[in-house]
Amino acid sequence: MVRPLVIIGGYLTSPNDFSALAQALSQPPFDFRVFVTPIGRLRWALTRDWDFRPVLRIVRETVAQALHETGAETVTILAHSVGGTVARMYLGDQPYKGEIYGGHRFVDHLIMLGTPHHSQEFWTRQTVGFTNRSYPGAYYRHIRYTSIIGRSIQANRKGRWIERMAYNSYVMIDGPAGAQAWGDGITTLRCAALAGAEYLVVPGLHHSPIHGRPWYGDPDGLREWQRVLMRSSPLVV
Repeated sequence: MVRPLVIIGGYLTSPNDFSALAQALSQPPFDFRVFVTPIGRLRWALTRDWDFRPVLRIVRETVAQALHETGAETVTILAHSVGGTVARMYLGDQPYKGEIYGGHRFVDHLIMLGTPHHSQEFWTRQTVGFTNRSYPGAYYRHIRYTSIIGRSIQANRKGRWIERMAYNSYVMIDGPAGAQAWGDGITTLRCAALAGAEYLVVPGLHHSPIHGRPWYGDPDGLREWQRVLMRSSPLVV
């Protein structure tokens, strides 16, 4: 049977940003049937701490579509940035604003790319806090959790513009500890670590094309962490 993989983007991404990655994952040696959640930049721009339900519903619908079209019982989720937080929320059985998603029944592996697992950022800190309180660490033991983070940019308040941008982001999510931290340009190494999850640091990998290349969505970047997929991808029959 074909193995389905669902991609969840991060803030201000669009499905097209993951086209090259989806194409690479659909070919040997992976041979996944790839489904990209149809979450556009406007939907992300409107998504803030007060209500993540519209995005969660899209994830739920995309996973259901993937299972229906492939006949599989579970999917692999590949989530970029805050998409990893959304995925962890989707897995859960605790009510979120009156809705329960229970996605842990349909997922066998959650891979998170540059996801900050704790954050002081104004627009997401309540949602990240809810997720960590409700589902601390690698919460569901029957699901394999993998957290991948690029080590490409060190914060520098007086450095190049990309280092200054990293400084602002790292301090915003990690507090004073982010002032000289390393990360992918948005997320620090420390923020990307999730208790109980596999943790892979990839030198030279960036959060987005704005921060540098390769980024998580580049086939060149995929080659640096593809072993995570190869260990869990069954043969297609």
